[in-house]
Amino acid sequence: METNNIVGNAETLGAEAIDAMSPQGPSVSVYMPFNVELSELEAELFGQVVDLSGMEIVVADPIPANVLYDASGLTAETAEAWLHFLQATDEDTFEVFVNRDKVGDVSGAFAAALYIEEGEEYNPANKGVAHLDASGAFGGDVGDVWYNYNSLQDFLMGYFAKKILGHPGALAAISNDSALRAQYTTKYHAGMNAIYGEPGTAFLALPSVLDDPSGLAAKIALAPDVSGALSSEDLHLIVQQMMNQAPDRFAAIGDRGTLAPVQWKEDDKIYIQLKLTQNKYKLNTTPAVGSTHPVLLNTQNANVITPSTQDITDDYYVLVFTVGPPVYA
Repeated sequence: METNNIVGNAETLGAEAIDAMSPQGPSVSVYMPFNVELSELEAELFGQVVDLSGMEIVVADPIPANVLYDASGLTAETAEAWLHFLQATDEDTFEVFVNRDKVGDVSGAFAAALYIEEGEEYNPANKGVAHLDASGAFGGDVGDVWYNYNSLQDFLMGYFAKKILGHPGALAAISNDSALRAQYTTKYHAGMNAIYGEPGTAFLALPSVLDDPSGLAAKIALAPDVSGALSSEDLHLIVQQMMNQAPDRFAAIGDRGTLAPVQWKEDDKIYIQLKLTQNKYKLNTTPAVGSTHPVLLNTQNANVITPSTQDITDDYYVLVFTVGPPVYA
């Protein structure tokens, strides 16, 4: 029977793989020990400038389970996953390793769910598209259309507008929209470098490692340094959360001293901290045609922005992702 999902026959998937991918046991909630940080940016307003904050932002598009843990065509013990677990033969300690061969898929899935590429350009037709539910982000009645955002960059621009002028729809005042979107794309990817794992915690060429576990050290040596990558302690924190909530996922691991995939399942939750710190805003000091000086007025016609650069208070949000069904091309 052909399949584009997790359904398949035993000859194709193997009984262990079917068991591994079936919805068994509880789902888990995993808080990632890293930040996606937006810092030290400066927004300019038409006459202009910016600030940041901390509630949950719920991401609508799921992260396909097979991006994090893919057992298709393999047994449960040899499945390909983003994280792999190695329990010592004495069973008292364990190590966690990042499979660099999967990192590109993982990074791409998170970026796609946040519409990072699409968000590099403003499109007014996307106003209110509910890819990101930020209904808890802005206090007061700003209108339902400003609770939902098409991309993370769209939310960011609404956030700046709210901090400066009191409403997330006051976007026209920000004159360097395109530059801010591009800068944030760069900073987002820098923050997500965490998923690569630092040297000593990551390896390349998974199949050959499984065929010859003694060659793991050599495969670890192939993984280059990546700035901001998760440490061994960080990776342990991720797996410890999963062990506490769903120990059954680790109970069936075979031989001690050999790599085993860390299993992710439908309805698991992944939380990533979004930090907005050390940001600024300022007036564009070039006066408008016919004007003698730059001004920025709020709705009460009071000049609320001074020409000098102003700091924006530090704020924090939590991006909430849900693991969905596997998706195969």
